[in-house]
Amino acid sequence: MKYKIAEADAPFEIVWDKLGIPHIYANSVADAYRGMGYAAGYERLWQIHLSCAYANGQAAALLGERFITQDAFQRAFNVHGGHTHLPKSEGDWIVDAYLEGLNSYVNSLDEIPPEFSHAGAELREFNRADIAARYRFTSWFQHKSWTEKMVLGRLMATHGVDYFSNHVLHFSEQDRNLVEELKEPLQKLDPKMINLAYPLINIPSFSGSNNWAITGELSESGKPLLATDPHQPFTIPNTFFYVHLNAGSWNTFGAAFPGVPYFMMGYSNDIAWGLTTGFVDCYDLFIEEIKENESKTHSGFKPLVMQTETIDVKDQSSKEVCIQKTAHGVLLEPFMKEMGMSDSTAQKYQTSLYWSLMDQATSAGALALLPTAKSAKEFGDLLFENELCPLVNNIICVDKESNLERYIATTTPVRKGVTGSVPLAGWEEKYKFPLAKPEQLKVEKNPACGFTLTANNDTMKEKGEFYIHNFPTHSARADRITELLKEKEKFSVEDFCRMQLDLLDMRAKKILPDLLKILNQSEDKELSLASKLLEEWDCRADINSVGACLYYPFLDRFWQRNHMHGILNDEFLKVLPLGAPGLNLFDISSFSNPESPWKEHEKSLKDLIQKEMRVIVDRVKVSLGDDPSNWRWGDLHKIEFWHSLHKESTWKDLTLGPDEIGGSPTTLGMAMHIGKGPGRAKGDEIPYRVFHGPAYRLVVDLADPLHAKFVIAGGNGGRADSDFSINQYKSWLKGEFLDLILEREEIDEHTIWQFNKREK
Repeated sequence: MKYKIAEADAPFEIVWDKLGIPHIYANSVADAYRGMGYAAGYERLWQIHLSCAYANGQAAALLGERFITQDAFQRAFNVHGGHTHLPKSEGDWIVDAYLEGLNSYVNSLDEIPPEFSHAGAELREFNRADIAARYRFTSWFQHKSWTEKMVLGRLMATHGVDYFSNHVLHFSEQDRNLVEELKEPLQKLDPKMINLAYPLINIPSFSGSNNWAITGELSESGKPLLATDPHQPFTIPNTFFYVHLNAGSWNTFGAAFPGVPYFMMGYSNDIAWGLTTGFVDCYDLFIEEIKENESKTHSGFKPLVMQTETIDVKDQSSKEVCIQKTAHGVLLEPFMKEMGMSDSTAQKYQTSLYWSLMDQATSAGALALLPTAKSAKEFGDLLFENELCPLVNNIICVDKESNLERYIATTTPVRKGVTGSVPLAGWEEKYKFPLAKPEQLKVEKNPACGFTLTANNDTMKEKGEFYIHNFPTHSARADRITELLKEKEKFSVEDFCRMQLDLLDMRAKKILPDLLKILNQSEDKELSLASKLLEEWDCRADINSVGACLYYPFLDRFWQRNHMHGILNDEFLKVLPLGAPGLNLFDISSFSNPESPWKEHEKSLKDLIQKEMRVIVDRVKVSLGDDPSNWRWGDLHKIEFWHSLHKESTWKDLTLGPDEIGGSPTTLGMAMHIGKGPGRAKGDEIPYRVFHGPAYRLVVDLADPLHAKFVIAGGNGGRADSDFSINQYKSWLKGEFLDLILEREEIDEHTIWQFNKREK
């Protein structure tokens, strides 16, 4: 078939292979990006439209009134970037080419796509501001660390710092002094603030990922290897759009959010890069002293800034929202009252929220040039534009000459004295922090060990001049990668593929000795059974595991909250872990620290753990029977996901599962589940539905960048009639990898689109 993009420099083609990957072969890089935009529009137009609505604070206009609070809150913080100018960028030419391709597809449509008809939405063209907003929205939503600060501050102020200082990663003497200074207002912090961070979901889910690379010295081929598998909620369409671009000698393959020309992870002939969510702390929470319409500063009271946001609402009149701001950010209590979330009157102390990008202008082309880099150094330089980066990621890049670098790709404050783990005093000038410079965020270069890795862990520890990760995930996956990378002298692509599927749980290995010690103190026959099964468990979360059927349900009981509530009798503890998932350092050993006030309550801890495990044994028997030899983790732990419109006839076939699957949140073969756990009594209920894990897996060897190993959790399509929306699922589920081929003559073709050159 013949297609047209008016702005094209010359004829080019898109070759869709039988995996569903579009390969754009063009004479210019600009035309390659025009083809990328057109292909993304063809398969993912509604996803692009919807994502832009979220990023621009226009979801209520598209989807209805339940999004009013979300839109107003984001617009108050300038997430869309509309309150600052849109800077020009050296990467704008790539953005413009991509948009020309995307908008050419939009304008080629004779009929409204079914998703648009279903939503009553109109087609529109996209622009640079949309792309800039998409980047900013990524920074905004990936890690809302301010809820942890609020929860930790209130708990410490109410019960004393010592109860919780062992449960937070970084804590300083100045943090301790702050809690004492702000004790009265911290005790009154309103837990409803958490609903501002998570307005529409009961259980917050966080992006995660595994990412590691080695130099050629450690690889069998003599060239660097990189493995990356980003963790996302499973969806149809897939979170990312995968595409190969070629312009003469220039090749690049990568994963992009549909609607933006930024390859989050990918490789070229010269470099390979991957990322993980960095759990970067780019928020600060301030306690402000308010008098009428003024806030206290180091030099006296200053007027609040008043801002009005008009939120358009589908099928309703628009809503005007009044925002009050201090020099730090938006005042949360007045905002909640404005949105009908609270009826509290004016208070002496209120809470303001700071976000590092709120007053910073960022461009559309900020990240577009990354695939043009020839070296890891050049890649790192391109991550930052005007000393800013609109991301919150750990990024690893390695080049074919084995230069290996890691960057904290973000814009974040350089905190001094305080760690940022608890709220700050708004009237103190010393808490007005500068933003980090790029050289402070290029954190690793050519490590002597020959490898580097990230897995949502604290990658900095006590290195560096300020804390970057205050509330990361457990280090278990990072520990396992490190362990595996030390087991051999040379690694192959196949080795890295096996690593991505590894199911050994390092956190379980750490926890089990303490758990077994407590279980073995009971004479209850069911607890003796649990102890026996867990002692025999090899800590692998495979589908045939018996021990996993007890261990993971036990963790899900979140006995820690019940223990703390039993001692402190504070209803506020019920917000854990949903309202502050980053507060996760609650292993048995942390409650047994001799210097902790929890130490004197060890008997209560023992009794509670035994009680909770007994509940689990009883419930597993309801689901799997009385005979443990018939227990299998796969019979409890199943994956199922679907298109959001699968209940409508057009999309009814876009569902996957339920299928048994191994893994856990702390294994490299990652699988995060949701559900009430074992004990089902009816129907087809899945005790643990896996909803989050690797969106795709990629392993690339720079010795042969035209061939790689790759697989997607569902597929690369998004249309109801696409051949590619779920075509890779079975391979992904089995742990198989597919051959990703970029060489034109070797591609197994599905369809070829020919694009005409510009008409004179």
